[in-house]
Amino acid sequence: MNKIHTAIAAAAFLATGLANVAHAQFSLPSIPGVTNSAGAAPVADLSGQQDSLVRGYIAASKDVLYANAKLAEALGLKDEAAKVKAEADSFKEGATKDSAEAANKAVAASTDLVAKKIATQPAMDAQSKSIYAQGLVLLAAGLTQYVGVGKDVSHMSSSIKGASPLQLPKLLSAVYVVTKFPEAMTSVSGAMQNAVAFAQSSGIPLPSDASAAANAL
Repeated sequence: MNKIHTAIAAAAFLATGLANVAHAQFSLPSIPGVTNSAGAAPVADLSGQQDSLVRGYIAASKDVLYANAKLAEALGLKDEAAKVKAEADSFKEGATKDSAEAANKAVAASTDLVAKKIATQPAMDAQSKSIYAQGLVLLAAGLTQYVGVGKDVSHMSSSIKGASPLQLPKLLSAVYVVTKFPEAMTSVSGAMQNAVAFAQSSGIPLPSDASAAANAL
């Protein structure tokens, strides 16, 4: 549990600090020193780093989608929950910009769906509360995954800054994730806090993982 506390606590720093880094990536050719290819990592190394980053981002996004599907189901949105789960199932292993973008949009839409339903303060029976608790566990796992991605984002940001202009067109997937990550991290963190607050007000016992995640934010 200490590892979860430490990891999630680091997310706040990453979410705020990486926003400026991500913004800088859109102006990569003008970054001081970018034309100096002497210290740039080999194309193969950057490609592998990019692949790992994007795969990790999509995997973390899938975890959050599965969590949102459970939460939506518990909140009475069964049809919508089925669609969110199907969307999560549809994401394969490909580490492309399109896949990362689709995952980002799906997480944002499903998180908004759950938040709007929570805002209505729906009544829940015992079975719904049990399903909701399962969703909290999945959401805590997804948040922890996002924190891990944040560390990779930080490393990738440094690598991109040192890349040559010839390498940059091959790193568009990484640039997308680095750019979108701060907003996604903030959204998932907020979703965790919101979901836990609703559980507490609705008499839903908090799973230990969810409680730790919320307390660390």
